[in-house]
Amino acid sequence: MKAPVGTAILLLLATAGLVGPACGRAEQPPYAQVVVLEGDAYQRGLQHGRALSSRIRSLYTMLLETNLMPYLNREQDDVMNFLTVYQQPEYQEGRFSYRMLLESGQHLLEQLEQTHPEFVEEMHGVADGSGVPFEQILVMNTFVDTMLAFRSVTFFIRQLQSPRLEELEFLAPLAADGIDNNGDGQVDEADDALAKSNRGGTWRPGYEPRNHAVMVEVPGDARIRMLFYDPPGLGGFSGGEEPKPGDLQGMDPESVRIQLDDTLYTAADDCIESTLQGEKGEYLEVIFTPPGGLPPASVVSLIVQAHNISIIDNPPPLHPRVMRDEHIVFTTRGYGQPAAAVANLGAWDGRSMPPALGLAVRGSSTPDGQPRLAHHFALLDSNIAHKHAVLFHHHPDQGNEFAVLGWAGIIWGFSGMNADGLACLANPSDTLDNPLAGQVKHDAINAKLLSEGTPIGLQLRLALQQAGSVAQATELLRGEGATFGWNLLLVDAAGGIRGIERDANILGDPDGGFVELQPGQAGAAAGPDDLHTGMHFAANVPDFDTRILIFDAQPQNWWSSFYYRSLRAGLILGEQTARRYGQLDTAGLVELLRTPELVDTRESMNAVVFEPARATLHYAMGQVPATAGQFVPYSLEGTP
Repeated sequence: MKAPVGTAILLLLATAGLVGPACGRAEQPPYAQVVVLEGDAYQRGLQHGRALSSRIRSLYTMLLETNLMPYLNREQDDVMNFLTVYQQPEYQEGRFSYRMLLESGQHLLEQLEQTHPEFVEEMHGVADGSGVPFEQILVMNTFVDTMLAFRSVTFFIRQLQSPRLEELEFLAPLAADGIDNNGDGQVDEADDALAKSNRGGTWRPGYEPRNHAVMVEVPGDARIRMLFYDPPGLGGFSGGEEPKPGDLQGMDPESVRIQLDDTLYTAADDCIESTLQGEKGEYLEVIFTPPGGLPPASVVSLIVQAHNISIIDNPPPLHPRVMRDEHIVFTTRGYGQPAAAVANLGAWDGRSMPPALGLAVRGSSTPDGQPRLAHHFALLDSNIAHKHAVLFHHHPDQGNEFAVLGWAGIIWGFSGMNADGLACLANPSDTLDNPLAGQVKHDAINAKLLSEGTPIGLQLRLALQQAGSVAQATELLRGEGATFGWNLLLVDAAGGIRGIERDANILGDPDGGFVELQPGQAGAAAGPDDLHTGMHFAANVPDFDTRILIFDAQPQNWWSSFYYRSLRAGLILGEQTARRYGQLDTAGLVELLRTPELVDTRESMNAVVFEPARATLHYAMGQVPATAGQFVPYSLEGTP
């Protein structure tokens, strides 16, 4: 362990070196800081609070009070229709989001006081040092875990009431071509032109979101038939309550938009024919005739959008219920690959950003054989978080010396490394297998939205302070309860690499909600010596599939707004890794992280490359996107 360095030091590394394409000495972005902390948990928290008092107040006010909490308050109307406790007066008049986040944080606090009191002491130190009320420090340190689980529940309920794609059919003679066109394992069925779902392990007609092609060897003159369904609005968990005002059932034919590769077609184009069906127009059949036909021997991409006729005014502005964009790929005659071999990369929709990404490398993927871990975290910057970015270097009185990339007032980060060379990162991964959904399943309308488990950033802190290897960290993490869905990557100085995909396991599945991935993992690696992760599950599939009251609680791929974004970014990351295989040293990883298709230019929060064997990290933060800045080296053992 490195010797203590005295009282807290606030460092601006304006004279550090540079990793990246520019020349000369690196200039630390004005918003990024390094704070060195020593002593017991309370002392380190006190130093943290004193060093960053104004920035802590600023982050709380700008990100939570004026940005996140007003946004969450917009969800109250939907939430209290299902969970009656939130109809009580104390949650009204703009108080819903703060009370919900505080109560969830207090619930986590009760658990932490029993399991990890040192983190409670550290938060008290931050509060005392900064003069910020402890309640606010608690909310700052627990809101992410609560917010993500809350978002998954509310987003899923909203999607259940929104239009969806029910059927997908290719109008072409595929029943006698000697090919398994729809990937169900059967050749030349009568319904071989109809996309099928394998949800639950049984093939049946119906559209299912896939990470690969839905159809193969489609003739160039095929037309594409889609059937959309708009379910009735729900006023509550029983299904008998009246939907909210303006929540009308019925598809809007004028809303249909189809992107074929890079070309967008709308309902006004002659190639789209629409027919309403059902008593309320709840079904919409669309026949799409690709202008000029389909290209031969190709992978073809479709992005499909539609909405219903609702005019909902709460939350404002007036809006219909909109389906999730569905991203679909298929192949045309002559391509010659089965459905499962054709990844759903698709075309960019021109709007969505890639999510958080991580990549671990070693051995044959690098020029020197040394292990490294790269991370670009993007989630919720809102032009705020990057202005409060901090690298915290801890010298605890017990345990390992370590560093985490975080933010003022928050005692954890989404990535870090210790002096023994253990590096780790975490990305969120949408799932209904989370404690908030579990409470709804158990208590129905009487449920409160309270998070449980150990917040993910504190889990990384535990691993960094107590473990020295991937194996030790894996077993330590296995014993901690998950607050949400999480994708983790761990790397150590000896070249150990491990991926972990976590959920709360509220159904008691045999895997314990803890699925391990190794280098070379199918769908998460380009070769034998790398492993990558995004914000979707590659191995924990299906993550969840059950009923919650009247709801069909679906796996992640059916509803998550991050699913297709993460799937596409992961495939591009794999391609870029393969192109650079054998060349992925620190500079190579920085170059990879700067690949335009992998950079979220709106919500980027920080980026880093860890070198475990040298106990050195190279961080970029304090600007958006983080990767546009210089990667500043920082050593846990002195000058890098």
